[in-house]
Amino acid sequence: MKVPWSMPDISQDEINAVINVVKSGWLSMGSKVKEFEKSLCEYIGCKHAVMVNNGTSALLATYLATGLGQGDYVIVPDYTFIATVNTLLILGAKPITVDIDSGTFNIDTTSLDDVLTNYKDNIKALIAVDVAGMPCDYDRLAKLCEDYGIQLIEDAAEALGAEYRGKKIGSFDWPTTLSFHAAKQMTTIEGGAIVTNDKELSEKLEKIRSHGEDPVNKYWHTTVGLNLRPLDIQGALGLTQLKKVDRYIENRKNIVKFYNEELDNYLIPQKVPPYVTRHPYMFYIARLRKRYAKRKNKLLNYLNKQGADYRIPWPPIHLQPCSRDKVITIGPLLNAETVFEQAISLPLYNSMKLEEAQHVVKLVKGFFGSR
Repeated sequence: MKVPWSMPDISQDEINAVINVVKSGWLSMGSKVKEFEKSLCEYIGCKHAVMVNNGTSALLATYLATGLGQGDYVIVPDYTFIATVNTLLILGAKPITVDIDSGTFNIDTTSLDDVLTNYKDNIKALIAVDVAGMPCDYDRLAKLCEDYGIQLIEDAAEALGAEYRGKKIGSFDWPTTLSFHAAKQMTTIEGGAIVTNDKELSEKLEKIRSHGEDPVNKYWHTTVGLNLRPLDIQGALGLTQLKKVDRYIENRKNIVKFYNEELDNYLIPQKVPPYVTRHPYMFYIARLRKRYAKRKNKLLNYLNKQGADYRIPWPPIHLQPCSRDKVITIGPLLNAETVFEQAISLPLYNSMKLEEAQHVVKLVKGFFGSR
């Protein structure tokens, strides 16, 4: 049996939605994008949504709209997908990488006071990343950002449908970026969005995604912008997929529960704090227990030969060739390095069947049981 690491769930509903847009004759950003933005606001409980062509564009547009640029110091977790930092480097900002919590894999809030004290005159923003979709400790982060007068930005590329203390991620008072990549809880093939309750910010974002053009006076450009527009095909896909996202998340939760129960002897799963009232599990990540960690590469090679796909964790930002000489590192980043060395990501996707998860579990148990 072959089990992919991830796979979108595309039915006739999505196919029909795409065909209808193609037949309409209007392919670029149009009415379907607007409909999707409205539906996204209703789902999340926010006032404004601005769809863009991918999650990286959502970050870039948000950084531009909040005024980040040359020489600005920005706190980021050392463990994140490279897009969080690449977009800052492109703007000439200076990322400050801090360690993560060893249990949640999210930014370690206990290390932030020293950073904020030492760099308080230069720090302009803090980027919180919801790893695998799990919300960070936003009570703590929002209070710190308020106390030090810096902008909080949430990189929730993996967190659509997540809930923090009973409220959906994206409904709070800071800009939140989303991704609809094919591996996510719902997909528009590629695609992303920024959600906010700030009307002025949403208007800036709308301009930035379309060359900085004034929405009333066509071809007059009132700010610097780019072409970050999504296709109407993406809007149509989003409308269809969003209706199914809660069902997808429930299936993911069931698979994760099965993994955690069956592989407890071998894996330490991501810790879910009480303030996380819903984890959407964009992907499954867990650390191998210490006695098995040295055999990680052999395990992954075995899974590959048996047809079970996997992913390794992201290398920490301070080790990435493109960023290691450009970021400021604060203290030892041992937890980020440990997660990179010990964690694995097993197959998990919207339509995954229990039988497929059982096969993966059988392979993992078989590998460690026979060696």
